[in-house]
Amino acid sequence: MFVLTSSQMREIDRKASQEIGIPEVVLMENAGFCVFEEIKRDFETLDDKNIAVFCGKGNNGGDGFVVARYLAQVCPNVKVFLFDDNVTLTSKVFLDILKKLEVDINILSEELLSSLRAQRFDIIVDAIFGIGLSKDIDGLYKKVIEYINGSGAYVYSVDIPSGVCSDSAQIKGCAVRASKTVTFVYPKVGHILYPGSYYCGKVIVKDIGIPEKIIKDIKVKILTAEDLDISKFYRYPDSHKGDYGKVGIVAGSKYYPGAAALCSNAALQSGCGLCYLLTPKEVLYFQNFRRPEIIVLPVESKEGIVSFDGFVKFDEYFAKFDVLGFGCGLTKNKEVEKILIHILENFQIPIVIDADGLNVLASSRDVRELLASYKSQKVLTPHYMEAARVLDVDVKDVAKSPIDAAKKIASEFRAICVLKGSRTIITDGDEVFINILGNPGMAKGGSGDVLTGIILSMIAQGYSAFEAAKLAVYLHSLSADILLEKKTMQTILPSDIIDGLDSTIKRLIKG
Repeated sequence: MFVLTSSQMREIDRKASQEIGIPEVVLMENAGFCVFEEIKRDFETLDDKNIAVFCGKGNNGGDGFVVARYLAQVCPNVKVFLFDDNVTLTSKVFLDILKKLEVDINILSEELLSSLRAQRFDIIVDAIFGIGLSKDIDGLYKKVIEYINGSGAYVYSVDIPSGVCSDSAQIKGCAVRASKTVTFVYPKVGHILYPGSYYCGKVIVKDIGIPEKIIKDIKVKILTAEDLDISKFYRYPDSHKGDYGKVGIVAGSKYYPGAAALCSNAALQSGCGLCYLLTPKEVLYFQNFRRPEIIVLPVESKEGIVSFDGFVKFDEYFAKFDVLGFGCGLTKNKEVEKILIHILENFQIPIVIDADGLNVLASSRDVRELLASYKSQKVLTPHYMEAARVLDVDVKDVAKSPIDAAKKIASEFRAICVLKGSRTIITDGDEVFINILGNPGMAKGGSGDVLTGIILSMIAQGYSAFEAAKLAVYLHSLSADILLEKKTMQTILPSDIIDGLDSTIKRLIKG
């Protein structure tokens, strides 16, 4: 399913009106009726309900006038509240109809708002601000939104909760907390990303009669099973381990031995044929937590951290690897930078860089230049803080515009960027997929190491870096969601996600 920005939605509306000839009043009528339909579906009867419809001056308010008209036909207790009756021309068509039908219309003021606190509404329709909101909300608008949030009513937001920025999902001072949001054509970025998603309640997407043919060049999608290529999950009976790829992983230190174990375990469990782990000798005490199938190449270390001199002794193995993972649990260290420079200068293997590999990327000009010119496939897997370091911006800037941040990283390094978060974003700098699966049980140290291992495994099995990243993110989060059928969020561990990959892959294959 596509995800739209406000400008894309406005352009779709423009084309529908000017190029196809569908009048704006028809689209507004259809939108309002869709909201009414949803309200009617949710409540067995409306004739005994007290309903308030709050309408702004723009076209979102016009949608609200249409909702109010339909509600007034089935409910005697509908009140419409306006901030101003100087509304848009299209909205005025429907406001005038309400006046002729003698629907109870009120102009909001501080005094009226105070009197409303003594009333109780069962249903409130929020049609104050739509997807075009760009400035922070204050004054009477803010007080009305605070009233709605404290009303105890079941709240329907038209298109998007008033106060949520549709392009960034940021809150513009305050926002309506909707029970349900009814939006049109496709969801908007503000419905999908946080914190906006918190305010939307259940999001319903309705068709308002805009032809699909005019919806073009949309580059952002919600990641679904239909977007995944699982053809390589099917295996021929005469295949062997070499057919499923050789993964090389440079990971771990005496401080973070678990990172190496989790990454390599995940790679094996998700299907690669062979997994080689280059890790400091000190990590070998972690043997009991490691699958015996992992081929360990113990690297000489400096105080428990991989050394450059020890690492280069294993250069001959790099001819065997179909993909290389770098960074999990290596620590911030000059030796780590030297090793990554050596890899980028001397080999051309698809590479997945995570964790301390990203920290090196953020701090080393040499690594940045080498990675940008590296010819083979690249996947970078930052969380928000790592992305901020790579981009040399504040982490708040990444949180405000995560899609832009991910696209910028992908474009600068000509890589696939997997920006990890509650809504993980996968992009090649052009196309964007937003993952909506997963749960807070994944918010534990080691989850990122598991994801890196799955991405490596998918590339080893023959998927492109982009396809591998999409598949891995989906499998990773779906495994965590399946775990909720038996476990609580508090008790889910990254190692559980690895163990759950068996049932996850089965479910994906079965559809």
